[in-house]
Amino acid sequence: MSLDARISKLLENWPAKVISLVIAIFIMFLYNLTRLDQRLITVQLNISEGRSFVPSTDYPKTVRVVIRGERDQIYRIREADIVASLDLTRYQSEGVFRVPVKLERRGEARDIDPLELRADPAEIPIGFERLAAKRVAISPTFKGFLEQGYELISYEIVPSEIAIEGPSNLIANTKDISTDVIELSGKTGDFSLTVPLSKPSDLINLIDVNTVRFTARIQKQERRITLNNVPIKAVNLDPALGFAETMPTGKMTLLPRQGQDAAAAADAHLQADFKGITKPGQYTVPLTPVVPDGYDVEAYDPLVISVHVRTAQSVQSVLPGLLAPSGSSGLPAFPAPAAPSTQP
Repeated sequence: MSLDARISKLLENWPAKVISLVIAIFIMFLYNLTRLDQRLITVQLNISEGRSFVPSTDYPKTVRVVIRGERDQIYRIREADIVASLDLTRYQSEGVFRVPVKLERRGEARDIDPLELRADPAEIPIGFERLAAKRVAISPTFKGFLEQGYELISYEIVPSEIAIEGPSNLIANTKDISTDVIELSGKTGDFSLTVPLSKPSDLINLIDVNTVRFTARIQKQERRITLNNVPIKAVNLDPALGFAETMPTGKMTLLPRQGQDAAAAADAHLQADFKGITKPGQYTVPLTPVVPDGYDVEAYDPLVISVHVRTAQSVQSVLPGLLAPSGSSGLPAFPAPAAPSTQP
């Protein structure tokens, strides 16, 4: 058969042949789709930072990767076989840029075909600012309170300051770097420990060290506040009852915590709870000290009081001058506390 005859034979009914070829290709494509499965993993982002401009906004440290391929193949892939990275070294001006996530195959993933990898998200918006650096002080972060009657006299942090670097605006607004929590609860003596530093932002880098040595001096508290003529206040007294005599006063010794203003101690008082007492008689009631925040009670006197309770009507007839004004539940007015005295 001549060449012309062969070409004529080939082109015979060519539209039908083209359509058949397209259909065959489409069927093969559908077949391949049915063989492919999809898997989702999360991998760490490797960051390559520049030295002149650095990120000024937070960005994710991981990224999701969609893996598409044959089912028995893609489940052989481990997270370590996919490397996701952000190249920040090429950004040399301030502003916000969309940085593409680059994916690289390693290990088992390198020899698998077909295999499709897609980062989600494919791009990450990141702000950039010029790199800045300075030295700042290190400040302690305390938790809890020392044992009652003890106070923190002084402490030392070595080193006392540290060099930091990061985006210019963030560095300018950073005044100090805090330590991790230092527990004071229950401490009664000097102690020393190594404490990690706590960065205010992941965008800040600590240049010198990541930990410091903290040493505290603790001693028994010597400063005391003695209150005389501390008022005794009655609570939960039946409105139909009253006292046959003036309520006495007491005495209290307080230990102010470090930095506490002694003037606030004047609000301290002793409290007598008359709950459950519903008829006249002689009663002995325990006293409870009530003190402002920032004070500990070392001692108080008396521990109990003995009072004669009568009906409010009989109290009014016997001791009208001792009763409080109308509307105060028939209780006598209590004396005001004396000014506190401070003892070394």
